[in-house]
Amino acid sequence: MATAIDDVVGGPVLVVGSHPPAGRDLDLLAKPDDYAAISRWLDAAGFVRWRHTWARFGEPGVYGVELSSTDRWRTTRHDASSLFTDPEPIAGFRNLLSPSPATVLLLAARGTVTRRGRITEKVARRVSQALERDPGAWTVAEERARDLGMGGALHLLREAFQASRPLPAGARAAGLARVLRHEGPLGAKARILMGARPRRLRPAIISFSGLDGSGKSTQVSQLQECLRQLGVTSEAQWAGLKTSSRLRAIVPLLDRPVGAGRHTPRSHDRLVPTALLGSSVGRHAWVFVVVGVNAVHLWRLVLRRRLGSKVLIFDRFSPDTMVKLDLHFYRSRHIDIRWQRRLFTLLSPKPDVGFLVEVSSHVAYSRRQEQTPEELGTMSELYQEQVARFRLHRLDGTQAADALGERVAVAVWRGLR
Repeated sequence: MATAIDDVVGGPVLVVGSHPPAGRDLDLLAKPDDYAAISRWLDAAGFVRWRHTWARFGEPGVYGVELSSTDRWRTTRHDASSLFTDPEPIAGFRNLLSPSPATVLLLAARGTVTRRGRITEKVARRVSQALERDPGAWTVAEERARDLGMGGALHLLREAFQASRPLPAGARAAGLARVLRHEGPLGAKARILMGARPRRLRPAIISFSGLDGSGKSTQVSQLQECLRQLGVTSEAQWAGLKTSSRLRAIVPLLDRPVGAGRHTPRSHDRLVPTALLGSSVGRHAWVFVVVGVNAVHLWRLVLRRRLGSKVLIFDRFSPDTMVKLDLHFYRSRHIDIRWQRRLFTLLSPKPDVGFLVEVSSHVAYSRRQEQTPEELGTMSELYQEQVARFRLHRLDGTQAADALGERVAVAVWRGLR
């Protein structure tokens, strides 16, 4: 892989991360012409792009190439060629080179702004290694930083690196403000600071839906491992139907019989309060309550504060909740929930990439016996209705898990934003 890339470029390309052949990824910085040449080669070689990372699946494991262009470093007067000053050769390659210690610091400084003043263990290790190679690297980097508008970013990196603990929020905010105040081209400094803005307010959502025993959990685990190999942080989350039992506990009157038959014992309904069982309006109103509770619950899971996770992978999500609403209230209790169904479709969070792992009710029952074959058959029909509603990708849950995992990885990588 690295050899092929070395052959297609016409000038120096910096290997920012681990040097080949170590690892299964390359982190490269190239000038615009070489960036275009590498991009074309990666596309032709079957790599799939997401943001600055190209990934190829279908091999044992996954191979990733993170590719950046010096275009985003350029200023009106300078083309960022100073980043390629004093590179070190990498054995076996003509054009792939190791950046100088000063360039390592500049690259790390830009990443520190992107992470809003936080420094990772990997970055700290690279900075330490650069300073071991050249103890005067800070001075050289500061000289080159002026032309690139990187003075403030470099100051923030140095402060974060030398601190005994992570910088507090106030210090990080002050450091980001200094990015604009330091000398250098204003446009370049503004572009650097723009890198600190979040790309999105929530993680990307991937969901797996289907019958119990269809293989959802296996696909969640495989996708997490695949993303980890590509350097994308993710978190797995389970989401089930909320029956509003807490609300019933808070308002016990809901489970007291009303009307003429209030002295006649009634069987307890797990999902509909006793006080509402005899009223069509009451039953419909309760389903609206359950819809609202579940929509809020799902959004809370989506928006809950998570440090660093770019992708949130759900084992069950909005499509599964919709199936349970239909199963319990429409199919089992014969309540017409067409308006509640529309409301849940409107209010519930949608997956960025969603999958329906399909197996027959007989296969699902042979794997897990938590529901009757009849219930599983009904749920299987209801899941088919969710494919168009939530734009789900169909997966044959009887196929080998590894083969499905490759399809999932490609679809996720193409669908992420």
